[in-house]
Order: sequence, then structure tokens, then C-alpha cells
Amino acid sequence: MRNDIAEFARITGVAPGTAGPALPWGDTRAAYGLDLPADYRAFVDAYGPGTVGSRLTPLIPLPPYVAGTGVAALAPVLDVAAEIGALLRGLREKHPEAFPYFFHPEAGGLLAWGGGVGGEQCFWLTEDADPDAWPVVVWDKANWRRYDMGMVALLNRALGRQDAFLDELVGPRPGEPLWNPEL
Repeated sequence: MRNDIAEFARITGVAPGTAGPALPWGDTRAAYGLDLPADYRAFVDAYGPGTVGSRLTPLIPLPPYVAGTGVAALAPVLDVAAEIGALLRGLREKHPEAFPYFFHPEAGGLLAWGGGVGGEQCFWLTEDADPDAWPVVVWDKANWRRYDMGMVALLNRALGRQDAFLDELVGPRPGEPLWNPEL
């Protein structure tokens, strides 16, 4: 098990391995023209869809992963990411000073992987050819923050209350679960 997934399990108290069959990740480049980071793939296979804390929902294919659907299960996720990118490209045209990044499918653009209930968005900065080297960028409608770490490490940092900016992103309420799987 990956260390970041083990840490997520420790922090949340939820064991991995309940999401269903693993997706055939090797097919994503042929189907969509990109690979996705290994930590994201491991998270999807281990946990499936749900909410981190009471606010942040990663973009993850919904179960059940029906045998035979393969990597096509990612299409709705990437469609949502494309819609977010298109919306933010439009806002960047009107307010370029507020949007310092390009958005996927623009070269090196941000690719959405999750969002908060307050409109916050989480992205990968796709400048590197290696998706495992993509940093995370978080936008809260007024501020951009870059984190030189993967998605799961960012979730662990947020849930560990190591960053005030990220506390708002996940916002777990006292006594509520830190991981809420979508059933």
C-alpha cells in the first residue's frame, strides 16, 4: 500500500479497499490523451467517490465500476474537469489579473480534480510530462495556492490541520467523519 494512502487511512480511520474493482488505468492515455497521477489512481481504487471532511469532493467515477466499462468510467469526471476549465478560461479573459494560470487542455494548464461546497477548486498543474510530478493548486475565488505535493498528500495535510488555508477547504465539523463515502 502506498504511504500516502496508508496515512489517509490512519487519519480518517477508514480502511482502503472498499471501492470496487480497479479501473484499467493503462488505457487512459489512449482514451483521453493523458495519464493521471498514481496517487489519484490509488485513491480511486481504494476509496471511490465521497467527501473529505464536510466540504471537499474529489472528482471520482461513481461506483459500481461495471465490468466491461473500463476506463470509460472516467469520461464523466473528465467532462466535469473540462467544464470547470472552460468556465475559468472565460473568467480569465474578463479578469486576466485574477487568473494567473492556463486551464487544461491548454498546454501546462490546470486540470480540476475536486471542489468544495463554497466554490473552491483543486487542480493539478500539468506543466510536467510526468503526472506524478504535477503539483496541486487550490483556488478559493480570491486566492491561489500552489502545493508541491500530490492530491492525497494535500488531503492528508488538510485533514491533519497543518495549513489554515486548507482547513477551510475540508472543514470537518467536530464529531463528523473525515471521509464520507458515497454509497
